[in-house]
Amino acid sequence: MEFSNLTGRATQDGITVTVNVYRFAGTQDPWTLEVVDPAGWSTIWSTTFASDEDALDAFTEAVEEGGGMRAFLEPPPTLH
Repeated sequence: MEFSNLTGRATQDGITVTVNVYRFAGTQDPWTLEVVDPAGWSTIWSTTFASDEDALDAFTEAVEEGGGMRAFLEPPPTLH
C-alpha cells in the first residue's frame, strides 16, 4: 500500500483519530479514506477519491457535519 503524505493523526476536543489515505502502491488508482478511533474501530468510506486532497476534504467535512471527532467513536452497525 502507498500511504499519502496527508495520512496522520487529528485531534479535536481531546479525541485523537488516525486518518489513513492510501491506494495500491505503484498505481494511479483512486485513494481510499479510513479513520481509526482510539479503540481501534475503523471507518472506511465506500467511495474512493481522485486525489488524496479530496479524501482529506471528505474527512474534514465528516467531522464538521458529524459534530466533531465523536462521530467516529461509535462502533459500526452490525448487519444481520
